[in-house]
Amino acid sequence: MPVKVPERLFALYGFMLTHERPVPRQRIRDSIDAYRSIGSDSAFERTFERDKAALRHLGMKIAAIQDYGETLYRIERENLWLGREEFTPAERLTLGIAARLWSDPNYANDAERAVRRLGYGEQDADGAVALTHVTPRLSGGGGHLETILGALAHGSEVSFSYRSAHSLDTSRRRFRPWGVGQRFDHWYVSGWDADRQALRNFRLSRMTSMSVRESSLPGAPEDFSMQSVLEGISESPAPVVVLRCTVGAAPVILDWSESGTGLRLQEAFPETDSVTRIVEAAVDVPDVLEFVRCLAELGSGVEFSVPEGQELDEDSVRREVDRTIQRAVDLQGRVSAAVTDRDTEIIEPKRGRNRESNDRRFVRLVDLASYVGSNPGCAIRDISRHLHVSAAQVRQDIDALANASDEILGGAYLRVTAYDDEVFVELPEELGRALNLSPDQTIRLLLAIQLLGQVSPDHARTVEEISRKLVSGANGAGVSSDQLSIRLEPQIAKTVDALRAAADGGRMVEIDYRSRGQTAPSERRVRPHDVYSRGNTWYLEAESPAHAEIRTYRIEAIRGLRVVEAAEDDVVPAQRESRPEPARTLVWVAADAEPLAEALGGEILGHAAVPGSAGDVETPQSGLVIEIDVIDWFSLYRLMLHHAGSMALWRARPWTTQWYESAKARGIDVAGSW
Repeated sequence: MPVKVPERLFALYGFMLTHERPVPRQRIRDSIDAYRSIGSDSAFERTFERDKAALRHLGMKIAAIQDYGETLYRIERENLWLGREEFTPAERLTLGIAARLWSDPNYANDAERAVRRLGYGEQDADGAVALTHVTPRLSGGGGHLETILGALAHGSEVSFSYRSAHSLDTSRRRFRPWGVGQRFDHWYVSGWDADRQALRNFRLSRMTSMSVRESSLPGAPEDFSMQSVLEGISESPAPVVVLRCTVGAAPVILDWSESGTGLRLQEAFPETDSVTRIVEAAVDVPDVLEFVRCLAELGSGVEFSVPEGQELDEDSVRREVDRTIQRAVDLQGRVSAAVTDRDTEIIEPKRGRNRESNDRRFVRLVDLASYVGSNPGCAIRDISRHLHVSAAQVRQDIDALANASDEILGGAYLRVTAYDDEVFVELPEELGRALNLSPDQTIRLLLAIQLLGQVSPDHARTVEEISRKLVSGANGAGVSSDQLSIRLEPQIAKTVDALRAAADGGRMVEIDYRSRGQTAPSERRVRPHDVYSRGNTWYLEAESPAHAEIRTYRIEAIRGLRVVEAAEDDVVPAQRESRPEPARTLVWVAADAEPLAEALGGEILGHAAVPGSAGDVETPQSGLVIEIDVIDWFSLYRLMLHHAGSMALWRARPWTTQWYESAKARGIDVAGSW
């Protein structure tokens, strides 16, 4: 039976641990059967280098020592195993909560495995009431965040193409990350810029074409603080633009301003001209590309002008708006043609297949050996509960562990046996010790802990102590908690905390809330049930006694909040509104638009490839087909235009006519957009 990668990694790990003195490469090859069976020297070299890189990625320091012209290898044991820092029950509970704060399931699963290895168990989950009424989520940020976190953890440098906030062009940059943080619902990275020879900050959403390599650039100084970096990000001056539109478009502009990514109103929206029904407003443009994407949602339905003295090329913006709309139309054409001609099919996701990475399964084999070594004769169900995997998976892992032991020549010191579901091992002391967290796991937990401290001030002291313990026991992460920061804007943090307190006490609140499609807020009296975030948006789920139902409100649209002492019968129920049932539709989302797919929610039906763009017809574009609920089609069309080239309806009929009709019904003329 051919050996699998996790088993080969475990064999290499076990062999090197049981040899305190440095070992030559040839002896490693001769002692591990998986290496002996590799025919050529070059193939062995490639495999051995990959395996060393995998172990180093997990934080293991593999030293290469030159001895009379021969290279010897040794695993350094400092910080290799979990430290002696013990977490209190309150700290374990807080870690368990933090592990669930990542919205990306891969990050969440990895973080939960990490906290279980730190001692969190089912007995701690019984007390998990601290955040009953608030469910924050850290958006994974796609592959860019994973790349940056890995570079930060391992002291690597990153090369990438970058677009500044006030430009539509990109330039190539090279730098070493010093810190990572989130503010304004965006991820930022700060570090040493090799070309500028200075500290620079970059927003991950503006970075493309990343590559990583080892670095000799300087690392972060001891006094570096990512929190201080994030506090200074808002100071960059933004160009001013004047918008002119019909009153029907005003609510859409308010939506843009509330999200704050493309534009921000300088003052309250002006009164509508009763004769012309036209409004004008001056706005700041914090990001010109996001501004373009916003304008594309309404096309010719919004006019703009750039006052003299502002460093913004009006003609370039107009051309990019036109190109953005055209990209959305072109993508829909390609998707519709594929559906009509049946040139593509939806490939259902393979269910039940184990997709975990090799290094994660290797770590679980180490954990299995450690647990069974400390609990001889333990039952399969005990191991299953401890590792938080199925009994069937435990049996597979036991077979893999036995197979790995057979890989080591003379591996009698590592034996695995099972009798009637009771498992025994014979192994040296080194293999019976729990492996430390990987650098990536440490950083992800530190970021989740930071968010927890932002939404729950009651946890502040516990969060600080947990961060200290995680850093002190870090396995080669090479970072301090000061290099990581999550900052909610003060108004959002204050609102979330007030709503959480009201929900905990079962109290009602009055909110001044602006609904989509309205320019002015109205007063609502509701009883908060839950506060949660999805993607980059925070929501309040609350009971509306006036409508006798549970409703959802965007926290960014809450203009005022007051806690009230009101009895149930103080609220006069209104005539319950007859709300239409949401429609169901299929959308196609490009494979590289992970945050968009996450924000849409819905059910992923499978993968589908559509013909490439006009300039690259030979290369199909891969994406996900997702079934979603649609309450407002006009909002869906806006979303498709905002994310032009990344999203389309999975149907033969185009949507441009419906976009025009739905905009016209709101008093917005988009007919001149083509």
